[in-house]
Amino acid sequence: MKRLAFPTLVLAAAASLAPDVDAQRGRRARERRPEPQPAARDEQPAKEKKIESWTVIQGGDVWIGNGSILRRASVLIGDDRIQAVGHDVDVPEGAKVIDATDKVVAPGFCVVKASGFGTGRGGESVRDELNPFDPSIKLGLAAGITSFLWLADGGNDKPAGKSAVVKLAYGDLDGMVEKEGTVVAMQVPLTPQQWNDFRKLVKQAHEHLVAVDEASRRQGATPPRPPRGTEELIVVIRGKKRLWIAGTGGGRFRGGSRGGFDVENIRQALEIARLVGAGVVLDEPTEGWLVAEEIAATGSMAVISPRDRTPADPKDPDRTGSNIASAALLAAAGVPVAVTCPGGMFGGTGVGTGGILGQDLNTPHVDAAFAVRGGLDNRKALRTLTLDAARILGVDRRIGSIEAGKDADILILDGDPLHYATFVETAIVNGKVVYEKAEEPLFRHIAR
Repeated sequence: MKRLAFPTLVLAAAASLAPDVDAQRGRRARERRPEPQPAARDEQPAKEKKIESWTVIQGGDVWIGNGSILRRASVLIGDDRIQAVGHDVDVPEGAKVIDATDKVVAPGFCVVKASGFGTGRGGESVRDELNPFDPSIKLGLAAGITSFLWLADGGNDKPAGKSAVVKLAYGDLDGMVEKEGTVVAMQVPLTPQQWNDFRKLVKQAHEHLVAVDEASRRQGATPPRPPRGTEELIVVIRGKKRLWIAGTGGGRFRGGSRGGFDVENIRQALEIARLVGAGVVLDEPTEGWLVAEEIAATGSMAVISPRDRTPADPKDPDRTGSNIASAALLAAAGVPVAVTCPGGMFGGTGVGTGGILGQDLNTPHVDAAFAVRGGLDNRKALRTLTLDAARILGVDRRIGSIEAGKDADILILDGDPLHYATFVETAIVNGKVVYEKAEEPLFRHIAR
């Protein structure tokens, strides 16, 4: 073994939010709910096995993804996992060395809304239609995207839908699916009848879980079958899937491209969280900034589109509409936030290759930068594309930060991760180099 020694560790604490954030909120949070814990993994712990391939990225400024930075540090990768991060790392003989001197090393971007990148409609399983050689995968890697949520269908008045966290593991079919069935979705508002039906389902689901627990204590007892229609609710209550809730129609003022997810409908979504007993993910809550503390109190999370502009109600301009400070206000209240791009005339509602040249494909970091413009600290803004995004997808135990034991999904950049002129020089997914700017025709002719 050889030891790489580097200068003294510099661990920079995340800076506080801009002072005008509290002024916009008008009050400070009265209490803080602990961050929601990630869902327990279904899989059994992997057995110890001999590592066959070692790689070390050395000399770069490592942005961990949780707000901390290690200056001129090393990242040791064994096969597909991160083994160590720091300044005094033991590296096995024969390890591949990647020199990142004067570069930034960051977690791969986790995009919460995307389409394409080698995925189809999914069939019975998203694996059925994956194409690991789809050219759009290289485009996504050039933008820093290493994983995204594939979500099909979704429910109206109760949770439903197929989902998977897909990796941009170019050329590696087996490495493309991180986990299937991480998210289900539904919508608000609910009609009075839908509310009655939903409450009955939730009650049945909770009663079923009690019955299952009682059966497990009786030797030889057969666990009862779940009541019809409660299957997805039970999985959500158990913390195995995230429940995403979107707002549609209705609302006090239907303005802009996303009218409808106003305070009234957000509170309906939070009531669902309380009934279920688990925090939900609010899918672009337009007026979430007005009830940030209420969202935090349920342990819920939010996906924000900082570039969206929904006009306020002229009759109540101070308490309606969108706010560029939404991400900052929610984060200050303790709400995990991920960012996404706005829908447009030619594109869909997420990052992808649709529209005119895939208009948002090359700019996932721009939405995080807009959150900074609204008052979010720069390092916390990176979490909206890394650790908090992974938490919202229920896979933060595996991806979202550069920490020992996590998947080696890593970017080497030539500048600040959120700077408009920064290029991805190298992208690593599952410990393998899958994109190198110098070797690809996409951007190799452009210098910073």
